[in-house]
Amino acid sequence: MFKANNLKPYTQNTPKIQLLWMILGLRIVFFLLEVGVGIWSHSLSLLAGAGHLFSDLLTLGLTLVAALLVQRQPQKQSAWKYKRLEAWVASFNGASLGVISLLIAWEAVKHLQNPEPISGLPVLLVAGLSLVLNGLSVQLLHPHSHHDLNFRAVLLHGVADAASSISVILTALAVYFFNWFWADAAASLLVALLIGISAISLVKDGWQVLRNASTC
Repeated sequence: MFKANNLKPYTQNTPKIQLLWMILGLRIVFFLLEVGVGIWSHSLSLLAGAGHLFSDLLTLGLTLVAALLVQRQPQKQSAWKYKRLEAWVASFNGASLGVISLLIAWEAVKHLQNPEPISGLPVLLVAGLSLVLNGLSVQLLHPHSHHDLNFRAVLLHGVADAASSISVILTALAVYFFNWFWADAAASLLVALLIGISAISLVKDGWQVLRNASTC
């Protein structure tokens, strides 16, 4: 369980803010790349990854906003205020993830019934780059995730993104070598499942922190 003395305000952790800004910038670039290539190649699994990446951007943006709001408070108040802010941000992010997972699953079922041809090679290249980026993000975020719910949320996004990148890579290989176009929709269902699991975890943890904070 998160304790108040473990929830240090970001005023004394500017490297953490710089890390968030760096990851935010990289993910904006890859979000635009995945959307563009996903539309061009007709790959639902790549667009599903872009949808999850969009929720990453929301998480990072809200985390940075929470950090700026806390910086305006006296240090004694900011730890408790940040505790509540991080819980609300994590809960909102979990809810948005849940909606995204349902939308992806719905589209995946439709594509399973009517598979569309996709271009495998561009999808493979983008998914490979995305896997490298997500692996680096997870490695950088992991040391900060133990006592910070929002950093844990961003980390979970990175892990889910890495898993979805692996599934998209396998899909692109199946399409490129065997013309298994149905694999794109199947991979999208897997991504939707991973996103849904992350959503449940974040909402549960966020409300648990809020409930404990209300008794303090």
